[in-house]
Amino acid sequence: MNLDLRALWATAQRWYATHSVRDRRIILALAGALGVSLIYLAIVDPIVDYRRRVAEEIAEGQEQLERAARFIGAVEALRAERGELRQRLTQAKTRLLPAGSGTLGAAALQERANSLASEKGVAIQSTQVMKEEPADPFRKVSIRLTLMGEVRQFVDFVAGFEYGPQQLTIPFLEVNRRGAVPGAKGPRTLSATVEVSGYLLAEAKAKAPEVEPAEGEGEPGAGTAEGEAAAGGGEGAPAESPPSEAPGGAAPAPPPPGPPLANPGAT
Repeated sequence: MNLDLRALWATAQRWYATHSVRDRRIILALAGALGVSLIYLAIVDPIVDYRRRVAEEIAEGQEQLERAARFIGAVEALRAERGELRQRLTQAKTRLLPAGSGTLGAAALQERANSLASEKGVAIQSTQVMKEEPADPFRKVSIRLTLMGEVRQFVDFVAGFEYGPQQLTIPFLEVNRRGAVPGAKGPRTLSATVEVSGYLLAEAKAKAPEVEPAEGEGEPGAGTAEGEAAAGGGEGAPAESPPSEAPGGAAPAPPPPGPPLANPGAT
C-alpha cells in the first residue's frame, strides 16, 4: 500500500483551511500538546528512568564498597580475635582431666588425691567412684574420699584441689570430730568426707560406647551358637534312643499284620 505524503498534507491543509481562526488556534494548541506528550513519553521519560536506575546502582555499589572496606579493615582484628580464642580454648582443655573416658578420669582424680594426701600428710581411708553425670559439652567425673587428718592438713589438702592445674570442684564436704581423742593436747584429728569432681570432653566419652555394642553383638552370637548346638544335640537324642531300647528288651512287634485282620471284620 503506497501512501502519498504530499496528497495527505494537501488534504490536511484543505481541512485546516475550512475552519475559523479560533478553531485553527485550538487545533494548533491540541497538536502542540500532543507533540509534547509524544516527545516526553518517547524520549524524556526513558532518559529520566535510565538515569534513576543508574543512580540507584551507583549508590548500591558504593554501599558494597564501604562494607567491603570495613570488612578488609577488620580482617586483622578478626584474625587476632580468632587466635586469642584458640589460645583460650587450648588453655581450657589443659584444665580438663587428662583422660579419654570416665574410668581414666576417675583414675586421674585418684592419682591427684593420693599425691596431695601424701604431700599434705592426710590419710585416705576409702575412695568411692561416683556415677558420671552429663554436663554438656562435658562429662562430670567424681570421686568421694574419706579422710583423716588435722585441721591445717585438711585445709591444705582442699586448697590443693581448688588451686591446682586442673579445673576441679568440691560439691560435697562433710567434717566431723569422730576419731578425736578427748582431752588430748595439740591439734585435733578430724574425719571428713570430700567429693571431688572434674570434667572431660563429651566427645571423648562418646567414643567409648562404640566398642561396647560390638562386644554385646558378639555375645548373642555365641549364645545363639550354643543354642544351635543344644538344639542339634536335642535332635540327635531321639535318633540314639532306639538303639538304647533294643538291648534292654525284645524287639517290638511289626505293626503291619494288625490292619489286615481288622479289614475283614469291618467288611
